[in-house]
Amino acid sequence: MFPPGSLAMTAVVLLLGTAALAQTPDTKRWRRIERAMVLSAGAGEPVQRLRLAPGVVTTVLLDSDAVLEGELPEVLRGLFTRLDVTGTHLLLQPAVAMPARGVPPLVLRFTDAAAPQRLVLELTTEGSVVDSVVDVRRHPATVAQLEAELVALRERNALLEARLATARRQVPHPGIAGAILSGAIGITGVLGTWMDTPASEAELKVRQLDSYRSGSWVALAVNLENPPGEAPWQPGIARLTSLDSNGRPTGEPMELPLLLQEPRLLPGQSAVAVVQWPAPTRPPPAYALELWDTDRRRGARWTRLKP
Repeated sequence: MFPPGSLAMTAVVLLLGTAALAQTPDTKRWRRIERAMVLSAGAGEPVQRLRLAPGVVTTVLLDSDAVLEGELPEVLRGLFTRLDVTGTHLLLQPAVAMPARGVPPLVLRFTDAAAPQRLVLELTTEGSVVDSVVDVRRHPATVAQLEAELVALRERNALLEARLATARRQVPHPGIAGAILSGAIGITGVLGTWMDTPASEAELKVRQLDSYRSGSWVALAVNLENPPGEAPWQPGIARLTSLDSNGRPTGEPMELPLLLQEPRLLPGQSAVAVVQWPAPTRPPPAYALELWDTDRRRGARWTRLKP
């Protein structure tokens, strides 16, 4: 830690550290304070007091890059487990309380041309208060700076809110328990029906069509196969149209997500595609159903289905 021949300085450091440790119980609680420190460019160079506590990290935020002026005094080296100056940040973590006498000031020099050029810090430990964050400004912030800080703060708050929303989101339960908790299955259970209605048009092979109904939902599950030699098929939407007893549309078609366990069907591959919608109070006599890929070029269509 010390260069050869500095035994006297080593003794001073040890004495200061021993006295400080004797003054500071390990169990002491510190009240952390965040504050701003404004430096004026007038005559003289006032010393700024910085309150430190053993084991507590104090962060000093600077309005521009700064460096230590000269070598760090050996006395200070013996009092800190961490003392770093990195650009616009000064981080300090004392190992002991600051002695009442014999501690030299810590001097930083700003690298830009603004005044004042130096920051002189008197390092103290007092009462039960510690400076956790100190924002150092050499001139009042402009309106543009304050607006930029406000925008950054709002962005940070929005990010934190998004993280909190994700943390609060309930973890979905697999299997029948999740369906019960979500309300998809009621006391009446689920009715499943195998349907033998062939597709009126299909660029994909329809291997099976099943209908499911619960108290809250209606769903159709279609086992589709992409014929060998065809391009990969990526699920797009399902288009569902209510029909009257004569097969005429009774309203605007619903466009619904087409759910597939696989991201796409490769040539020769098959998988089950599912489309679901809220169960209507009065179900129509029938539906027309269209299943499309993302380009709406290839799929399967039924002119009349009774789920």
